[in-house]
Amino acid sequence: MLKNGIFSAIAALASAICTVLFFSPIHWNILAEGGILFLLLFAAYYIVLRNKTRFVAPLSRSKRWAAGLFMLLFPLFAVISMKGEQTHLQHSPLAAKFVIYIGTYVSIIMLTLFIVSLILSVTPDRPDPGKKWGYIFVYALPPLIVWAFYLIAFFPGAMTADSIFQWEQAHTGKFNDWHPLMYTLFIMLVTSVWDSPAAIGIAQIIIISLVIGYCLFELEKAGAPKWAVWAVSILFAVSPINGIYSITVWKDILYSTFILLFTTLIGKLIMTNGDWLKRFPAFIFFTVTALGVVFFRHNGFVVCLATLIILSAAFRHLWKQWLLVLSLVVAIHYAVTGPLFAYLKVTPSDPNEALSIPTQQIARVITYNGKMTEQQAEYIHKIMPLDLWKKLYNPYLTDPIKFSRHYNRQAIFPDHLSTYLQTWWEICRQNPRLVIEAMAKQTSLVWQMNEPKDGYTSMFVTNVFYGNKFGLKNEVIFQPITKTVGTYLKWSETAGKPFIWRPAVYMFFIILFTFIAFLRNDRKALLLPIAVLLNIGTVFIALPAQDFRYLYSNSLVFFIAFLFALVSYRNDGNTLSQKR
Repeated sequence: MLKNGIFSAIAALASAICTVLFFSPIHWNILAEGGILFLLLFAAYYIVLRNKTRFVAPLSRSKRWAAGLFMLLFPLFAVISMKGEQTHLQHSPLAAKFVIYIGTYVSIIMLTLFIVSLILSVTPDRPDPGKKWGYIFVYALPPLIVWAFYLIAFFPGAMTADSIFQWEQAHTGKFNDWHPLMYTLFIMLVTSVWDSPAAIGIAQIIIISLVIGYCLFELEKAGAPKWAVWAVSILFAVSPINGIYSITVWKDILYSTFILLFTTLIGKLIMTNGDWLKRFPAFIFFTVTALGVVFFRHNGFVVCLATLIILSAAFRHLWKQWLLVLSLVVAIHYAVTGPLFAYLKVTPSDPNEALSIPTQQIARVITYNGKMTEQQAEYIHKIMPLDLWKKLYNPYLTDPIKFSRHYNRQAIFPDHLSTYLQTWWEICRQNPRLVIEAMAKQTSLVWQMNEPKDGYTSMFVTNVFYGNKFGLKNEVIFQPITKTVGTYLKWSETAGKPFIWRPAVYMFFIILFTFIAFLRNDRKALLLPIAVLLNIGTVFIALPAQDFRYLYSNSLVFFIAFLFALVSYRNDGNTLSQKR
């Protein structure tokens, strides 16, 4: 016991020093953070070493191998994700850098093992299939109450230029598919009752609160401990992300809410081996949720379709149900984007939005004088003069280039797209290092927990877009509430930013919690985050800017993944499937 404590203290101190040096040079301002890290690492070493066989012994041989591989790779990718510019290590000896990197890697391994051991030590409650539906409203109550203060603080809500664009469509009937038609129709429906952005905020507060209430109800019914469910309900409510986003007029809000609900329903399929889908009301509910994913953002169709295909392979004994779900989703999608779009005279979206990554890669090659043939340079010059490519290139944002008045879209669309793609591919092959750098920087929001020093994260707005043609503007209803909520949001974007406003943080925890659920149960648990991970993948391919809202669903599914890791369904899966 004493030897274990002494070893843990020495190892924690060494790991903490290496980890601190990984991020910044040692100075007085970080001593408190270093002290907290030391205490965490000491607890991690002590508990993991003390219980090193307790959680390994019950695992099957295949799970032990999987756990070993996961514990090698997951911390490695986490270290890469957290790595910054590290200018303070530029002149350090190679041996010193090696020790710091290995020490940090070991720290992440121990903290990961610590989290795994803590969660696996929690005994799930017995499933309660007879739990009353009224608990949905009980768990929805904290968000409903807390988020109302955000609406009062920033009445009538928050709107950017994108919001105003959809607001205009909803009020003129001139539709453009640049932003999904479904959210525009949602605005039309809600504002028919009260023509104010506040009506959108109220509707979104109610919808998101009820969805999380339902998700928590289902997970408690499955055996998630009551204390954990209540903790999530409260944390979900006080999250500054959810608070400000609930009153922001963006399509991403409802899209992410449907990803949250979709993930919970996938959890129900996992816990019942798919049998939940046999019930007709469940089938309808699942299909409607899938359609919500499809229609509230353009990448939703791909995300939903791929998710359904994977689920149909995992639960292939229900092939009839899956065939019907897939048929309905595809048929309704093309019916809406075909005949309905034609009837409503919807203007197609700008295809240039899908070229964000190629645009950034070409721009970086030009900016850093990469290899280009005369023929390639001549074609790229037709799109925009080469000196302007250099001048307008921002490694994390495509808007300065694609919205420049000098950007000649006709050189690409509609007749020269194949020429553009062929030229881009040739340039990539000639400049592999530069194009990889361009993609890594442009997609930083997706994979990097540490915000680059030359980068940014667009988090939120608290006002209606200034100077809009509709005369919409904010008004102060009660100054103390506005000041208090504003101070809380300000704290979140300064001191809390590295932990709250980087989507990759939630992605890593979702993966970790899902793996813990696998260790506790079986391989089907790994299916839980497929929708949110597919969303991350589609955003990665075409990310135009560093806007948190594109990956808002990460911060929502994070809570569900945590609770799912506390559920045990393996031993009573048949019972659950029969009772549900």
